[in-house]
Amino acid sequence: MNQSSIPTRLGEYINAMLPDAHGHQRKAIIDFVFALIAERTCQQAALARCFGNFEAAVKRLSRLLHNERLDTTELARSHARVIVSQLPLAGEVRVALDWTIEGTQHLLVASLLIGRRAIPLYWEAYDERALKDRRSGYERELLRTVLREVLGEMARARLIITADRGFASVELIDLLNELKVSWVLRAKSSTKVKVGSEWRRLHTLKMRGNQRRRTLGRLSYCASAPRRLYVTQARARDRTGKWGIWHLVSNRNWSAVQTTAEYARRFGCEEGFRDSKRLLGFADARISDLQAWQRMFTLVAIAILILTTVGGALIRNRQLADRLLRQVRARRRERSELSLVRTIAELLEKQIDLWELLGFTHKLNLEAKL
Repeated sequence: MNQSSIPTRLGEYINAMLPDAHGHQRKAIIDFVFALIAERTCQQAALARCFGNFEAAVKRLSRLLHNERLDTTELARSHARVIVSQLPLAGEVRVALDWTIEGTQHLLVASLLIGRRAIPLYWEAYDERALKDRRSGYERELLRTVLREVLGEMARARLIITADRGFASVELIDLLNELKVSWVLRAKSSTKVKVGSEWRRLHTLKMRGNQRRRTLGRLSYCASAPRRLYVTQARARDRTGKWGIWHLVSNRNWSAVQTTAEYARRFGCEEGFRDSKRLLGFADARISDLQAWQRMFTLVAIAILILTTVGGALIRNRQLADRLLRQVRARRRERSELSLVRTIAELLEKQIDLWELLGFTHKLNLEAKL
């Protein structure tokens, strides 16, 4: 790969994203994000083979990943600022919190939900040893950063936060309420709620017959530190196909259908992790240094944002989209078997002109899906 093969739009986009970075740093990020999208792997040797001089490219990538002047927190903030600038001016904005783990390295990610997928909005990396007795505190710290700084100028009424059962502590609930956003969390089945005059564990509240979902109303949640929350139960199948029950808590008096639907959207962040790990190969990154590992994830996050931006622009032009999508996917029962991110990654191999759809000022379509 040489300089002339890098799409001009990609260079313009990343230069605008990282205005404070040195020129050679931005140039390296542009080159390796392009290589990442082309090769879809985070194996450093495979990325280096995209360039004419393999040995020089390996050294260049290593210098980029281990460059202490590239502050990981500032990189994440710069990435988040671009996403916020591309958000539509109206409509709900959904953010899901979750952890993803590789070995002893843990990544806490706030993901922006888009259609049936999600893109990383902001993140922090931790070593497993640093999480002992501190995990909940790190979660609240990241949430404060996202809601007060990253999304600080957004109307609180637009935001909906979702997270899995590991996040449903009263401390995090208090913070969410203090920040005045809507939220739905899945609670652990062993948590107690007060039904009438009796404290009962959630798993003892059985659903009747074939009932799929129900609202239990506003109950006292957590016997050791009661909080008044709206409690909903819903049946759902797990990954093995077995039926289980979601115990959901929220600060909004929504119907059982709406509460369940909002929580179900959270699984877009799981699909987003799959795009990061499998489609773009982040699971194959063998980087022991935590900060270097986090810088590699920054390249992955930028790549996903770029693919999503191009995809959103493409599906706005339905006639063009229908013609191009026939090249990479089949369509059965009105639903694509490919995600938008994978589809665009494959199309870019065939249609170089698609890079022209990448624009720094393009608004994200938060309902974009195939």
